[in-house]
Amino acid sequence: EPDGGFAFPIVGTFQAAGRTARDVETEMKQRLRAERIFTDPQVTVVVDTYVSQRVFIVGEVRSAGSYPLRGETTLIEALAQAGSATAEAASDVLIVRSTGGSQRGRAVLPTEATDAEIIRVDLALLQRGDLSKNVSLRNGDTIFVPRAENFFVFGQVRSPGQYVVRRGTTVMQALSLAGGITDRGALNRVRIVRIVDGKKREFKVKLTDEVQPGDTIVVPQRFY
Repeated sequence: EPDGGFAFPIVGTFQAAGRTARDVETEMKQRLRAERIFTDPQVTVVVDTYVSQRVFIVGEVRSAGSYPLRGETTLIEALAQAGSATAEAASDVLIVRSTGGSQRGRAVLPTEATDAEIIRVDLALLQRGDLSKNVSLRNGDTIFVPRAENFFVFGQVRSPGQYVVRRGTTVMQALSLAGGITDRGALNRVRIVRIVDGKKREFKVKLTDEVQPGDTIVVPQRFY
């Protein structure tokens, strides 16, 4: 009820606001015994919604915003409430958790987290079923889903353009994303243009080399 209480058959009204679930369980057992209807009542109290406890979800999700904690809420449940991550989301999700004991009442980005713990979760592993990555959330947590970084593919490929780089993406996989090379492409002369120490450098690469964010893969035309 609005006053923080709730009614229960046989024994009447209980006050829950400001108390732990264990406290409420204990009182309910005592009052049920006192009615002499149950000799050993078994009562479990679970909080359905913490009205005052919230988490914040920002970044590359479909419905960013503030969401109430509903009992024990995990990362995957919170992301589901926000409509899940978008196709542009990076592989890593960051959870910003206050360590100073105070909650700001708003989302806190990693760059603002001077007194906070940053928990990094590999979203790809979580989506593949690794539940060890399914972090239990706390009041005031901010879930930040960053935008994935990109690479570029140009030259003799069927679909040149910009693509999302994922951890472990190889040159061969990148070319596959771009539709593969055309009949006129020189697969043995593929090169990468990369910014190193602020300067543009060009590398000849193997198909098994890993692509880095910002790379430009160039597939030249064959001589014959």
